[in-house]
Amino acid sequence: MNQLVAATLQPGMQLYKYQLLSFVGAGNFGEVWQAIDMTLDRVYAIKILKPGISVDQRLSEAKIGNCLTHNNLVRVHHADVIGILGQDLVVLAMDYLPDGSVDRLANPASFLPLPDALRIGKDVLQGLDYLHANHFFHNDIKPGNILIGPQGQATLSDYGITGVSPDGSPVTAPDSYRFHKAPEIDDTGNVGVTTDVFQVGMTLIRLLSGLTILDAKKAGKNWDEYSAAIASGKLIAKTDFPDHLPAAVRRIVLKAINPDASKRFQSALEMRRQLERLHFPGFWTVDASGNLVGEDLKAHYSFEFIASAGGTFETKCLKTSKTSGKTRRVTQFCDKGLTQKVAEAEIRKFKIFVVEGL
Repeated sequence: MNQLVAATLQPGMQLYKYQLLSFVGAGNFGEVWQAIDMTLDRVYAIKILKPGISVDQRLSEAKIGNCLTHNNLVRVHHADVIGILGQDLVVLAMDYLPDGSVDRLANPASFLPLPDALRIGKDVLQGLDYLHANHFFHNDIKPGNILIGPQGQATLSDYGITGVSPDGSPVTAPDSYRFHKAPEIDDTGNVGVTTDVFQVGMTLIRLLSGLTILDAKKAGKNWDEYSAAIASGKLIAKTDFPDHLPAAVRRIVLKAINPDASKRFQSALEMRRQLERLHFPGFWTVDASGNLVGEDLKAHYSFEFIASAGGTFETKCLKTSKTSGKTRRVTQFCDKGLTQKVAEAEIRKFKIFVVEGL
């Protein structure tokens, strides 16, 4: 939104039938506010789209969002064209989800515990399956566009660059989110089911390995170089995943972001079914002090990697009962006199032991 209009918006102001309550966020599209519709006495998130393109183009997002009735998709309830300061503002009234985006679930190391990331992935794919069945391709799947719903469910939002197909076949991309852009879009200009699957995979790598991992990958590259790395399959490698993640998780994500669209999951449902087959009793996260800590239903886990005299290393792996509070060694992973390489391998085995419950 241009500065003149943005400067006039303040909490308490009335914008047509909406009274602005609090500022939520802004982007290239304009601004989002929490507001109350005074005609209905209902709170919405209102998205105020900046001028620059035609009213009809700006209303296309509302027309898409108003068609959607799914627990994993934000719905657009109303759209208004409001004349202010000589401009026509398009205002969309959407579900207000006060818990914000899934970014908020990240720990101090900027990744999400495995159960949270997998649940979000399954929820997003369920919403996508509905979108695809109705011939829409979301085309802007990223952590910031996945909100936390009232039942804790992941809820996909923002249909500003969604592709609309008459028959479910790929369509020309209205625009692209470059960090998650599937390589075939550069070749064909089209988005479809498998480009959305690619974006889910790119979202999952960020949730599992760190929200800023793609920023780090982009650093020092221009966009052509970044896109070339995606197209070659070299942008994300197995080593980019934390070593506490099981191989089955890595395989699913890497399949979703395969540069060859024919080798990806061919539907949101197919990918979701693979995620649903994963069952892990434990996980690792980072606590407020920056320590990597493990957890399952019965215990907390920790480890120490100790340098000893003579250039050897000791591994100390611990388990603390949630009921008794007693801590004991997990002896099969505790040893002394190890080389650094062997000690690191033992710690990795311990991490997977906690996650998989082996």
